[in-house]
Amino acid sequence: MYLEKLAECDVVIWAMHADSRCTDHEARCLNRLLDDAAPEEGRRIVAKLTYVLTKADLLTPPPWIFDMRGDRGAFVPSLALAGRMELKAAHVEQMVVEPWGDLLGAATYNAGDFALRDERLDFDRQTVTYRGHFSREVCERYTAAHPEHAEVFSRLRDNHRVLPCSALFRFNLAALMVNVVNKLGPTAIFRFQRVLDDVAELAGVPVAAMREYGNFLVWDGIRGARAFDLGRLPI
Repeated sequence: MYLEKLAECDVVIWAMHADSRCTDHEARCLNRLLDDAAPEEGRRIVAKLTYVLTKADLLTPPPWIFDMRGDRGAFVPSLALAGRMELKAAHVEQMVVEPWGDLLGAATYNAGDFALRDERLDFDRQTVTYRGHFSREVCERYTAAHPEHAEVFSRLRDNHRVLPCSALFRFNLAALMVNVVNKLGPTAIFRFQRVLDDVAELAGVPVAAMREYGNFLVWDGIRGARAFDLGRLPI
């Protein structure tokens, strides 16, 4: 049933808890599904997958930072917490994404100025594609060689990037939306462009709602100073 649903969907969000250690279980679940699929069907399915680490707000300590600007603000992780997220995302990518390198491919829209081609990288008037796992190392290598196309390579990297998110903190929801729309192809990009132009609003959290949460530092983004530390409060 799951395999059938995956084949029918345009985009699939494979969600894993950010505070879970069950990476092996997630890998086994995906393996079991794709082992039952024909190679071409498996290739189509993995191309649809967007990998997300949910409930990133549960990753503590250290506390999150709330960048307060008037009556609204945005949650951002501290440097130490961002480092933990990066390590967790890299581990999940290694365990869940990388093993499917033979089936993997990355694609993004072509704004019209991309014209590079090699044994893995290809393009046409609307799309830029890559055959294989577009890892961080691959992205850095292409970006160093062709910095003028850094944005295109970053979008290709998003195909296989594991993204920590929090619906409660509205953290990375804009990045998730851009990632999903990007997978739908150039037609969808133009259709959703107006929404994508306003994605910053997705990160906005009213201060009144923020006060009900806990374990974060409030930073006054206008004055550039620490406002107050709520410490650990019950959520």
